[in-house]
Amino acid sequence: MQSQITKYKNSKKNNSNKICLAPFASLRFTVSGNIQVCCFNRLYLLGKYPDTSIYEAWHGKKHEILKSAIENSDLTLGCGYCKESIENGLFKSVGANNYDYLDSYYDKNNIMPTMFDFELGNNCNLECIMCNGENSALIRKNRENKLPYNPPYDITFIKQLDEFIPHLKEARFVGGEPFLIDLNYQIWERIIELNPSCKITILTNGTILNNKIKTLLTKGHFEVSVSADGITKTTYEKIRKNANFEEFKINLDYFIKHSKLIKYTTFLNFCPMIHNWFEIPGMYKFCNKNNIQIITHTVIFPPNSALWTLPQNKLEKIRTFLIKNNPKELISKKITKTNNISYLSLINQITNWIENSKTNNNNQLSFIELKNNFNKKLLNYFNNSKMYDDETKKINYKNNVSKIENILSQLDEMSSIKVLNFLISFSTELIIAELENSTTDKVSERLKYGIK
Repeated sequence: MQSQITKYKNSKKNNSNKICLAPFASLRFTVSGNIQVCCFNRLYLLGKYPDTSIYEAWHGKKHEILKSAIENSDLTLGCGYCKESIENGLFKSVGANNYDYLDSYYDKNNIMPTMFDFELGNNCNLECIMCNGENSALIRKNRENKLPYNPPYDITFIKQLDEFIPHLKEARFVGGEPFLIDLNYQIWERIIELNPSCKITILTNGTILNNKIKTLLTKGHFEVSVSADGITKTTYEKIRKNANFEEFKINLDYFIKHSKLIKYTTFLNFCPMIHNWFEIPGMYKFCNKNNIQIITHTVIFPPNSALWTLPQNKLEKIRTFLIKNNPKELISKKITKTNNISYLSLINQITNWIENSKTNNNNQLSFIELKNNFNKKLLNYFNNSKMYDDETKKINYKNNVSKIENILSQLDEMSSIKVLNFLISFSTELIIAELENSTTDKVSERLKYGIK
């Protein structure tokens, strides 16, 4: 592993020689109140709002321990997602890459964070097929048929931000749909007042655009990225329920013009899935033609959307298709070069899934055998983890087993087998992160929908 870490660090473009810059420059606030250093480490939390203040999270002992570990290229404190990618040589897929640009903000003498990542609400006008009730209040109401989750952020949270806003170089906002979350507008106004040069980046689904938003974009340093998962009307509207493809294209054109006006690269965020893999080359061609940089997001959940859950023969079919239809035109353009690297990285990722599929021997096992294998997987993780003392390991193991037992008891045997097959194949650390930091209800809804 150490040799792989050295190779990865040598491949990186930042000058700090740190395997990841996120713990030294950023905080992320999730819709459930969790305070993290990035969007990948969901297990090692710095705290939970409102029980933990922003000040306590940034200056606390847990943060110091994590920074010390990263200084020593130790990825055992919740950094399993990146650790796994590095071990497999998938350097372009390592989550830490997304924080390399913070090198330009990083100052070892600055004791304050320079980037905040906000996910403060779940108001959304869409019910995307790969999403869930935690991130879309409409899904919670219409698909899960349950009372809404209530994000914990309030006016006190905004007041706590005042101490940090003057030091920020960037503030990111995701959703739900950021333009439908009232609290975001209050924070944007505070940033414009206290730190007008701070870059405000928004990831929108591109379906909300009105005069209020257009005026707002002229007041601050706003950089808008758009997400879409289909290049044709049929695929786009099948995935993004409630969206209209024609309206989306009109809004996308507006955001592209806004980006050109402020000399900003337009980004389009795309989730390759079971439902749209056949449009991947078309999406890249569209972005190349319009000088848009494409950002792919690996769908790891739910399993009925995630490519990595497909059997070997289907993954091989997809890989062959992507290789045959590689959009290499206009390769001299800078954006197209970047997009081509992204495209080849996606093919490499699928190749790795194919290799993992070859070694998966769980498909013929019974419910009891699968449950025992999953419990062994959990036990092995806790036995080898450096995050807990011995007594906590025992307690957490029993609690996690109990949560899964509770979820399985709500399902028939066939559905339980599907869930267990998924859990055994899935990243252990991310499973535990969900079990320990989400309610059983949230995990249950995701699993039940994900195996249908």
